[in-house]
Amino acid sequence: MVLLGGSAVGVELGQLLRRLGAQVTIVQSADRLVDREDPRVGELIRQALIDEGIEVRVGRRAHHAHRAGANTILELDDGARLATDVVVFGAGRRPRVHGIGLDTVGIQPDHKGLAVDDRCQVAPGLWALGDVTGVMPFTHVAKYQARVVADNILGHARPASYRGIPRVIFSDPEIAAAGLHAAQAQQAGIEVATSRVDLADAIARPWTYEREPRGELGLVADRQRGVLVGAWAVAPLAGEWIHQAAMAIRAELPITTLLDGVAQFPTYSEAYLTGLEQLDL
Repeated sequence: MVLLGGSAVGVELGQLLRRLGAQVTIVQSADRLVDREDPRVGELIRQALIDEGIEVRVGRRAHHAHRAGANTILELDDGARLATDVVVFGAGRRPRVHGIGLDTVGIQPDHKGLAVDDRCQVAPGLWALGDVTGVMPFTHVAKYQARVVADNILGHARPASYRGIPRVIFSDPEIAAAGLHAAQAQQAGIEVATSRVDLADAIARPWTYEREPRGELGLVADRQRGVLVGAWAVAPLAGEWIHQAAMAIRAELPITTLLDGVAQFPTYSEAYLTGLEQLDL
C-alpha cells in the first residue's frame, strides 16, 4: 500500500494497514508528517511509524503512475519508483458546492466552500455547517456548528468561537492539539513562552500504562496575558486529556489558576503542572 498524504488519513490508515500485515509506504509532500502541527509532533509520530516498519518519505510528490502487470508503479519526483497493489489518496478534499442551486439565491461559492459569518449564516435564511464551511473539517466542529445554527434559527443569538477546539489523530500513540503552536502564535504577534515535558521522566502514569513508557506534552503561553494559547501531546490517550488544555485556552484561564489545580494521581493530566512550572513567564 502507498498512501499519499501524511496527515490524519495517512497516519491512521497507514498504521492500521501495517498492523493488518500490509507493507506500507507514506508519501508526504511537506517536509514532515502532520505538518499543520508543531514540528516536534511530526518527528515523534514519524519515528513511531518507522519503528512499526512503515516506510516514510517526506518532501516528495507523486509524479506519475502506471500499471506493470499485477502491480501499480508510482513514480516520485525524485525518480524513486514504488511498486504497490493499491494507492490511497489521503491528501485532502474539496467541498462539493457547485451545481446544487446556490446560484439561484445569489451565492457564488469558491473551491474552499461557503463563507459564513460568526453565526454560520451564508445569507439571510441560509445556513451552513460542517466541512462545507472550510472552517475546521472535524465531526465535532460540525456538531458544534449545528448547535450554533439551531440556536440562531430559534432566535437565540449565538456566535461561534473556534478558540481552543481540540484536534486529534487516533494513531498509536495518539496525537492531540488545541489552540496555536509556537510558530503560529509568534506570527500572530504573541510574545511566546513554551515548555516541553517528557512524560516518562515527569509523571508516574506512563509507567503504569505501558511497558516502554513514551510520550511528550508541549505548552504554548502568552507571556503578556499569562494564559495558555496552545498545547500538543503525542502520547497514549492524548485525545482524552487534551481537553484540559482546550478548556483552559477557550476560557482564557490564568496560568496562576492552572498552577493551583490539583490533578488525580496517577494520571496523564499531572503532566500539565510540570509543563506550566517550566514556562518562562
